[in-house]
Amino acid sequence: MLKPDSNTTGTHPLSKVFNRYYWLQIALIALSVVIGLACSAWVIKGSLLKTALEQEMDHYWTRVERNPKADLPDTKNLYGYRWTTETPPVRFQSMQLEDGVHRIFIDGKERMTVYGERNGQHVLLVFGESNVNKLIWLFGLAPLMFSLFVLYSFLLWSNRRAKRYFSPITRLANALEHIDWAHQNKQLSPFLGIHTNGNMEAEYLKQALEKYHQVLNEFIQREREFTGDVSHELRTPLTILKGNVQLCQTRYGHDKALIRLNNTIEDMQLLVDTLLAIARNKTNDLSTELCMLSEIIEDLVTDLDTVSASKGMSIEVQDEVGEQPRLLYPSMTKMVLSNILRNALNYSQGSEIHIIQQKNKIVIADNGIGISLPNNVKVQALNDSQLSLTAKGHGIGLQLVQKLCKQLGWRVELFDRQYYLSTHSELNLADTTGLIVVVYLH
Repeated sequence: MLKPDSNTTGTHPLSKVFNRYYWLQIALIALSVVIGLACSAWVIKGSLLKTALEQEMDHYWTRVERNPKADLPDTKNLYGYRWTTETPPVRFQSMQLEDGVHRIFIDGKERMTVYGERNGQHVLLVFGESNVNKLIWLFGLAPLMFSLFVLYSFLLWSNRRAKRYFSPITRLANALEHIDWAHQNKQLSPFLGIHTNGNMEAEYLKQALEKYHQVLNEFIQREREFTGDVSHELRTPLTILKGNVQLCQTRYGHDKALIRLNNTIEDMQLLVDTLLAIARNKTNDLSTELCMLSEIIEDLVTDLDTVSASKGMSIEVQDEVGEQPRLLYPSMTKMVLSNILRNALNYSQGSEIHIIQQKNKIVIADNGIGISLPNNVKVQALNDSQLSLTAKGHGIGLQLVQKLCKQLGWRVELFDRQYYLSTHSELNLADTTGLIVVVYLH
């Protein structure tokens, strides 16, 4: 990959694709040339030479008819042997000579020959095949290779000329792709060191990207300043509230209402820190703790006692058998589960909510009226289209639940209660209408 630095010598994947197809084209053409020449040599040796030798033999017998003492052919590519006795010469006695064209081992090499006999005269013509191979190379392969070399040298030169105009686009794309927005200095542009080599379209694109980078960088800087100011403004009143609650606890004792108010303020402080971390894309700065998920759920249920009592609903919790501590972000985990529970309390119109903790998931079931899922399906992932169908309750909203689950590596799905119970018989729940939200953990 090209780096934003103009001195980089790498190539963009698109350039690699073009180069790959370029060399693949050369390889395929070279292979086709070799196969074509091999087929041509096979045709020449197998068919044309056979016909030519048969014609040479017929021509020789015609000459013998005119002149019984006619000489044998004796050229650079064709020579022969002749005898008049029934027994062939010693050098041919071990050979099975048959009329027609055959390949036999003679004169130290396997050669193409033609044998015939007329009027007691035996004739064996031998073709000098090595000369044909030299001719095929000299007049076939060598000129073709030379022409291909000239052709592809020109194409390579053209490709390099074209790359002068193509490479600025790839460098601009790589510079845009590798911008580090978290540490980007608004005074520096990653496109400054990229030369367009006189390509006007690339120059216009470079100028547009520089303007876009400047505007976007200023916007990010304003957003960072705003979130910093907001964090300060939110933390200050929460700190004052918490201090006054502690004074009240010192003066009036640890009343349940004051304890609940103090816990709520602490939750708000965690909520502010978490939301700011998400807004700045710095969730790694949040602390993780090794804790029991059942304890988080129990604290949530306790905090929602007032809401559930006012709605006339009960919350039943079933813990996981043999639960082990998990490494979690407590604030984010609490926000996800709190929002789902609040929506169930406020909008389900049921009488009870069951929270069933299993090994790798949490099942939250209500026995309310449910909702109509799109296209009459019985299961729906919690996505943007589903959010428009689901009423939003108090707190951070289901859209942020979705974002939090992505940060945690979790998945949330919404099920029709009756459908889910029909496929999960291990849950000991009444078969009534309602919804079931399943939070799939790591």
